[in-house]
Amino acid sequence: MATIGIESNGRLERTAIYYNGEQISGLKELLLHLDEDGTFDGIIQYEGHDKIIYNKSIFGDTLSNIKIVEPSFTEEEAMNLRLFEIDSNGDIENTVVSMNSEELQGLVNLYVHIKSSHSSGGSSLKNFFGGQKDLPEEAEFKAEFTFRNDDDTLSTEGIF
Repeated sequence: MATIGIESNGRLERTAIYYNGEQISGLKELLLHLDEDGTFDGIIQYEGHDKIIYNKSIFGDTLSNIKIVEPSFTEEEAMNLRLFEIDSNGDIENTVVSMNSEELQGLVNLYVHIKSSHSSGGSSLKNFFGGQKDLPEEAEFKAEFTFRNDDDTLSTEGIF
């Protein structure tokens, strides 16, 4: 099981990414897309200690040569942020999605795409999917989920 966490206020410059509880650095791009129909994309692109760019499945691969850094936010600063986490072994049935340590219920779709302005367009995750995903080439921070309401209607809201 792996855990990916995103702590943020919705602005790219106030965002920290955690892998198994440790803050990572060198992120180029992150894509999380899960839905009730079985879609499960969890892909990360990062620059390792060795200056090589890696494309990895977050929940299926070992993230080799990943840069671990000290936490960016103090406890006081973190109180003004939201912590979103996905704990999974890569199987949608064995996946827990939580916000501020509370498991989310009624989730039918989740989409997170974070792309730093330092990413090179020629090696984006769009190429990883053979161009089949509609991912922008410029910097982006999009994070939203869709819930099924008690009356069976759907509502979509921003994560941060």
